Amino acid sequence: MIYLDGSRFFFDIEGCFSNLCEKAREENKDAKPDKNAEELCKGFVKFFETKPEFVRAGKDYKTVLKGIFGEEAKAVVPEFDISGENFSSAFGKEPHFVKKSSDMKIKAENLAAAAGENGAEAVFLSNPCCPTGLEISPEEIKKLCSLTNAKIVVDESFCVDESVSVLGLVPETENLIVLKKMRFGGEPVFACGKNLPEFDCEISASEQAVGKVIFDKNSALKTAQRKLLDSRDSLYIRIKKLAIKYDALERLYRAKGNCVFFKVKDAEDRAKKLLDMGISVLCKNGYFCVFAGEKDENEAALKALEEILK
Repeated sequence: MIYLDGSRFFFDIEGCFSNLCEKAREENKDAKPDKNAEELCKGFVKFFETKPEFVRAGKDYKTVLKGIFGEEAKAVVPEFDISGENFSSAFGKEPHFVKKSSDMKIKAENLAAAAGENGAEAVFLSNPCCPTGLEISPEEIKKLCSLTNAKIVVDESFCVDESVSVLGLVPETENLIVLKKMRFGGEPVFACGKNLPEFDCEISASEQAVGKVIFDKNSALKTAQRKLLDSRDSLYIRIKKLAIKYDALERLYRAKGNCVFFKVKDAEDRAKKLLDMGISVLCKNGYFCVFAGEKDENEAALKALEEILK
């Protein structure tokens, strides 16, 4: 089975330094963890060139979100955004979803208005959006921050091009928080923002040690970023050709994240056919989202896609 549904990351970063990672885990398996994950945060600060006082780490989204907002929080989330699922898993309740336009875009004014109307402490969105893959510009994010007192939580875990990151806005923006999930060391989530509270990261000593290994050998991270961007671009171009060739692929959206999003006629039936062919993609509400994979995975997925679109 080939999983291009977002459940697996395509590049084994730890595998690049497997001996060092195994040694770090073994040496720290019984050690007491640093609840602030200070060394791990230092690695994040160095790699992303931000300030240490702005950075916190947690073992997952739930740990980070509850660490920032406490046990209860209200949020507004754009529809067709994985951030809604992360909020629900953290707080056990649905956020208020804000409708997008037919081209899957949303205005800062609409999000700010919804936050005010619903008494929300946070506007939570992924950027580029997962699964649509569309980007909200840094200017629009900055505008959103100026229109509301709610915290603007931007999850950049699906970003493949750091040039569109809004991490650089954090020092000048009081209510902006940027999240990034890293694909190693237990896949911790980092938060970057002004005046963030301290909280127990809940990351084991062994996973912190592995994370430090990867950040110290950051060539693997840079390689992963480059390969992911190349893979996504190749996948998008090939699916665009299928969109021109087959009417069943009704609309393709310009890819900015780590996936390609498109509307498909009879999407659920065609997704089942893909599964029968050994290809798993994300299918929801008549849309497909195909996450970038390794070259052979992309090739297999594209071949299967062409078959089910005929």
